[in-house]
Amino acid sequence: MLRNYFLVAIRNIWRNKVFSLLNIMGLVTGISAALVVYLVVFYESGFNKAVADKDRIFRVVSTISFSGDSIKNNGVPVPVITVAKENVPQVEKAVDFFINNTTARITVEGKDFKNKEDVIFADKGYMDMLGYEWLGGDAATALSQPLSVVLTQERARVYFPNTPVAQVLGKQVLYDDSIRVTVTGVVKDLAYDTDFWFREMISLPTLQTNATLKEIYLGDNWQSISSSTQLLVKLRPAARPQDAIAILDKYISQHDTKDFTTELSLHPLSDLHFDTGFEAYRRTASRKQLDILSMIAVALLGLAVINFVNLTTAQASRRAKETGIRKAIGGTTGQLIKQFLGETMILTLLAAVLALLLAPLLIVSFHAFLPDDLPVAQLYTAPVLSFLFLLAAGVALIAGIYPAYVLSRFQPVVVLKSNTGHRGGKVWVRQTLTAVQFTVAQFFVIATLIVGKQINFSLNKDLGFRKNAILSVNTPRRDPDQSKRRQLEARVASLPEVDMVSLSANTPVISGTESTILKYNNGRQEVDKTVEVRYGDSNYLPLYQLRLLAGRNIATTDSVREWLLNEKAVAAFGFKRPQDAIGQVIEGHPVVGVVANFSAASVRSEIPAMAIGSEALKRHRVLHVRLRSPGEDGVVWKNAIAGIEKAWKDIYPREEFSYEFLDKTVANMYRQEQRMSNLLNWCAGLAIFISILGLLGLVIFTTDQRTKEIGIRKVLGATVWQVVRMLTTDFMKPVLVAFLLAIPLSWWVMSQWLQSFVYRTGLTWWVFAAGGVIMVLMALGAMSLKTVRAALSNPVHTLKTE
Repeated sequence: MLRNYFLVAIRNIWRNKVFSLLNIMGLVTGISAALVVYLVVFYESGFNKAVADKDRIFRVVSTISFSGDSIKNNGVPVPVITVAKENVPQVEKAVDFFINNTTARITVEGKDFKNKEDVIFADKGYMDMLGYEWLGGDAATALSQPLSVVLTQERARVYFPNTPVAQVLGKQVLYDDSIRVTVTGVVKDLAYDTDFWFREMISLPTLQTNATLKEIYLGDNWQSISSSTQLLVKLRPAARPQDAIAILDKYISQHDTKDFTTELSLHPLSDLHFDTGFEAYRRTASRKQLDILSMIAVALLGLAVINFVNLTTAQASRRAKETGIRKAIGGTTGQLIKQFLGETMILTLLAAVLALLLAPLLIVSFHAFLPDDLPVAQLYTAPVLSFLFLLAAGVALIAGIYPAYVLSRFQPVVVLKSNTGHRGGKVWVRQTLTAVQFTVAQFFVIATLIVGKQINFSLNKDLGFRKNAILSVNTPRRDPDQSKRRQLEARVASLPEVDMVSLSANTPVISGTESTILKYNNGRQEVDKTVEVRYGDSNYLPLYQLRLLAGRNIATTDSVREWLLNEKAVAAFGFKRPQDAIGQVIEGHPVVGVVANFSAASVRSEIPAMAIGSEALKRHRVLHVRLRSPGEDGVVWKNAIAGIEKAWKDIYPREEFSYEFLDKTVANMYRQEQRMSNLLNWCAGLAIFISILGLLGLVIFTTDQRTKEIGIRKVLGATVWQVVRMLTTDFMKPVLVAFLLAIPLSWWVMSQWLQSFVYRTGLTWWVFAAGGVIMVLMALGAMSLKTVRAALSNPVHTLKTE
């Protein structure tokens, strides 16, 4: 019996090649999308799962409040470490480590390496908590002495290629030409997916041997919090996190002031990878983004299922006699349902195999919004393959149950007497499903247009400063007297392709924040305001063409001696006009000028109160270069960059040269939106593709069913246009209904999305109209492949067999 079911299924699939191909293409698209999304979810959910006792391990993080503002920091004050180790009975073990974010260059056997920000200061407790496997060295003492380092196997291969582990021990590594350490251990790379991606563990006692390191990392100020200071605690089995944090807060609250308070919290290790509120050690994954990807996959899979149901029920009449004969010779409804479900299962399994082959190509196409380190090889692991099989079985059941029910319900007496009355289910069901398909596709099209419109608005909005033809070059940290930076500034300024140079701090717009509290006494009270600050020399304003409203520009000074305020800061400190702020003393320094408001971050944020000062010795480490006109083929800019690089190599021969154009910096702030736009482009394309497949299948079937009717109409004088209009009208109804349904849905969803931008584009009518026109043209184009051909057919050929 099963063999018979299988042979009949193969025969019917082969006999109906066009419809089988359309069904398979739709299912492949939906299943492959679901497979890729599952792979992402499976991968992201596996981070840190293999850490022993992970349910009892927490990261201690800080929330700092001052002057009405709140800042989250994933570090803790250094004194909290001692309290956690000695004064909290709920803590079984406290592990502290410091992320080395100061080293710029690592030298090994005369070869320089750039710090990849994966170097930490740690001890044995860190190694034990994460379960490293030791390949060489003594686990008990490797990190107990100053000036020692433990390398992972991967890093040891980079520094000492083709060197056995035993010979790596005793080798030396030099950090910033000043800290020389000895390799005392090599450990195996962690075998599980983890956020703890650090590759070099320098011993904690090393911090005590270097005055600079000690000052940077081991301060005893309770109000000094750096994200480089990390603290993990492992609680006792019966301990409650809230009890432990209450004790920690009791100690830290003793050092709070009315203007500055710190609140600690414990975040489970299992949430570390998804903790978007606090920085992770490498990257975080967004549960919201995973939910969106999952919903998109479900939507595409749903479209494929609808496509299958529509096409299968539409061609049901072709199999009416088969069903009647089977029932007449004793076939039961259950047997027929098994037969039709079996055919669906074969099609679905074939689609699943093709989806597995297509998935790597999808991952490459979707790489912009998938994790960079997503391992494609995991596609072929048991959990993912099991999911694919269960998904195929579920899709086969959902997609096949209604068509099987429709086909098995045919009555033998009716179908064997004539070919009427068995059109394969209700027409309104197919039209409703088609409308649902096109509603989803229409939503993606409109959403794509709106996201693109917002990105275009963000990139072209007047930011209040010049951003074109300006590049910035970050200089090395170590230059206490600015001598090398001044040499570089002079060399670059002398280049004929360079218009102006400024040696300052950050550009006007940055991706993060740089704020401070400024105090102003107005004679009645002291006003404290949190303001965004920038530090620049006297060329900073003219280079960026910041508009001066009152007063004068600042002078270049080694430390802050005067301020420029923007309009927001003028209002925040209580001045009515820009002129009123001139000469007023804020934080001990006079205000010498007021500039027009300019953006300090992306359009998601409101323009803040801002102050500009000059603090050359401490903060001016970025060279800002305004170039002249690029000329033909950008030759001027190419020559300018080549000249800047040559000057750099002459002054910093061992440092890597890099630069970034400001307009690119601004564009990178909207990388998330650009990734979303790319995702929506793909989703709209796939949704349209699946919907058009279904529509094309219905058009082909219906046109074939009405071939003789078309011939008769043409004999009676109908024109090609009249025939095409007749065939098109019925199929355009669900497309137009979908457009009407998609308008309120897309308006509501996209208006909610736009709320995340302080400065945003509007939901104009033409966006919705354009989306509708695109969808209508797509549908008409697909239908015309068959309707025009049918209308042009010779009635002699269609009627000769009548």
